[in-house]
Amino acid sequence: MAVKLYLHIGYPKCGSTTIQEALHSNRVALRQLGYGVCGPDLTLMTAKSLHRFPVGFFRGVLDQARAGETVDIEPAFKALAVKAASAKLKAVVLSAENLSATLAPAVLACAQRYFDCRLIMYFRRQDDWLVSSWAQWQFKSGKSLQHYVQLRLRLPRVSIYQNIVEAYLREFPREQVMMRFLSRSHLKDGDLSADFWQAIGLGDAVLQPAQSMNVSFSAPLATTLKESPYLFRDAHDNELTSCIDQYHLHRGGPKKDPLTPSQRREILERFDAENSWIEANFFSDGELGNWRALPDIDSGVEGSQAEDTTTAETIRQRDETNLRGLSEVANLSLAVLKSLRDDVDKIKRSLGIR
Repeated sequence: MAVKLYLHIGYPKCGSTTIQEALHSNRVALRQLGYGVCGPDLTLMTAKSLHRFPVGFFRGVLDQARAGETVDIEPAFKALAVKAASAKLKAVVLSAENLSATLAPAVLACAQRYFDCRLIMYFRRQDDWLVSSWAQWQFKSGKSLQHYVQLRLRLPRVSIYQNIVEAYLREFPREQVMMRFLSRSHLKDGDLSADFWQAIGLGDAVLQPAQSMNVSFSAPLATTLKESPYLFRDAHDNELTSCIDQYHLHRGGPKKDPLTPSQRREILERFDAENSWIEANFFSDGELGNWRALPDIDSGVEGSQAEDTTTAETIRQRDETNLRGLSEVANLSLAVLKSLRDDVDKIKRSLGIR
């Protein structure tokens, strides 16, 4: 019987870093259970392996495919299957964020010649995903959350997950493709790593839990920083945000929702076709419950209440405009403080001071 290959399709902002942290932390325990973890270049991790997954390997392969070059990674999968069989493994787990690229399914299809493949992809509600995506990357170009959301909603075909999942379904049998909802109320024990262990057939195993990793930057702080896009080289420049994270305890406490109920409703209504497709193909038994429930909007506001709402919105817009200059000053101050800290660290290292 062929060794199972669990392909974790790490869609952006859907828990991939946390899953990879769990896999690396438990690589020895998993090996004892008959599960190997893929490191760089489709090799099996060992006890001494660093926290490196085959993202770089697939980046090179996918760049070749985009350039129109012939891509053949079948020898790599064949070698991995030989190593897994010689180690008497029951399964191998391969996780990479760029497996969610549109060309990845066709590239990965050859793995089926050597493994019993199982695909796992986590997803979250589109309103939550748009906020998370903006707070991770898009604000660094100066876009407001509202502007980014409207840009996404104006696309001819509004889809976040369906396109890539359909591409996988063209290459892999439906029964081998699994979608799992990234929501605490739907995860096993409310924990992503525990849910992933269950997805790969290790629901009863005692494995080390993983702390949530690569949590999106604070939306309120991102709103301030978007006023100074020149502080970031590109959307993936995390130097300043990482510095702020070190000294600002914005995690874990109650947060003001960056979207209004009407905005969330607009997003979910726009993605209704995609969510209907997800339900019909993967959750036809209704196990997700009311996950698509639209937020309530108080449509009975009349008279003075409506006037109060209009006045509050006017004040908010005025204050937002007035605060932009203050945001600029605060952002520059943060950048200067980071630069000073870096300089002090260099001086300490040159003097041998820790």
